[in-house]
Amino acid sequence: MRGVAFATPLIVILGAFLLWPLFIMAGRSLGGDDTAFSLHVYRDVLSDRRLLQAFWYTALLSTLATVLSLAICTPAAIYIEGRPSFGRRLVAIALAAPLSLPGIVIGFFVILGFGRTGVFTGFLRSITDLSNPQFAYTFWGLLLGYVYFAIPRVLLVLRGAVSNIGADTVQAARTLGAGPWRVFFEVVLPALRPALISAASLSLATAFGAFGTAATLSRGIRVVPLEIAALFTERFQPDKAAALSILLATVTITLIALVNRFDRRARS
Repeated sequence: MRGVAFATPLIVILGAFLLWPLFIMAGRSLGGDDTAFSLHVYRDVLSDRRLLQAFWYTALLSTLATVLSLAICTPAAIYIEGRPSFGRRLVAIALAAPLSLPGIVIGFFVILGFGRTGVFTGFLRSITDLSNPQFAYTFWGLLLGYVYFAIPRVLLVLRGAVSNIGADTVQAARTLGAGPWRVFFEVVLPALRPALISAASLSLATAFGAFGTAATLSRGIRVVPLEIAALFTERFQPDKAAALSILLATVTITLIALVNRFDRRARS
């Protein structure tokens, strides 16, 4: 009974702010303008080339951002959790700073750095023959914003796991003659596998639902959250917006479940 009492606030919050809105949207998407339930709204969404392309871009950006953020944050977490120093603390602060910033601000950072008048754009223009080397509003600029948004979240998960790796284990491997790369691949990475899975799940879920970064940087590249907002506010098609929201939630939950299932199988 005590466990149920402790879980009651969480159950109420999930019911009020997650399950109930999803239930309302599901009913709206299934009902449409008719009185009887129908799947015609979902058929319209799944046959719309624009919306399918948005799903493709969303999945591609989320996957690439997750892979890149893991590649960046894994060695960074190992470095930060090493012997304490001012440089390590500085790196930790710099990589964790975007955690408190909304996606739209991160999008502005990318524009300031890589827009037409950005700092890095001006530098590239000065050392190359390119007249307009900016890429803030391209696919790669959008990907940069996604990665920048994911890095602090992934880093927090990995830092906790790295700090739990026993120094004695690493030292024993080195004593037995294992080089740095062998220690990394055969000792550190296996120990970090649960954290890597959790960080990947968090990054994918966050990227699939990212709105502010995409709204700031997207020029012709449409992702699902932008299409949902457009269906609500511009095209006045709330039924399609509800169906697209349900599909996005279903895809995200399925991906997280598959990642976690892969982790359980790998452990067994």
